[in-house]
Amino acid sequence: MVYNFPKEVVMKKVILLSALLSTLSFAQQKFACIDANRILQESETAQKAQSELREKVQFYQKSLDEKAKKLEELKKQIESKSINQKAKEEKIKEYQKTELEAFELQQKAQKELAEMKAKLEEDLTKKVKDIAQDLSKKNGFTGVLDCSVFVYNAPEIDITTEVIKRLDRK
Repeated sequence: MVYNFPKEVVMKKVILLSALLSTLSFAQQKFACIDANRILQESETAQKAQSELREKVQFYQKSLDEKAKKLEELKKQIESKSINQKAKEEKIKEYQKTELEAFELQQKAQKELAEMKAKLEEDLTKKVKDIAQDLSKKNGFTGVLDCSVFVYNAPEIDITTEVIKRLDRK
């Protein structure tokens, strides 16, 4: 005996069955989460990386401030009424040279700081991913997500504290 069901009924049953199966397989998965902001705020490793970047920013800022001060002094000398024409021309050349140096230093600083920031972020991300992967293997997690993607998460799935401990040990 062969049943002749309409196509729509068969399709609805197939869709319902696949939705039910995917829900069951999702329910069997085990997730953990990490709070990236907490890692940045609490980890000594992250703090050290941020400190290195701040020190480099301060170094370049000090150098650029010195150039700006020199340019201001040269500008006053050039505008002075007591300077002769030859000395004025020399000061203008010196001003232009210093201005170019300041521009080049600013370009170098921006490039170097962007590269340094990217490298520090890449290194930190790699370490956190390695730790998360190791914890996943040991605890049977299917995946580790950022805690911010959950509308609600049970405190026991937050592995941030353990990630910070391991990160600071490396």
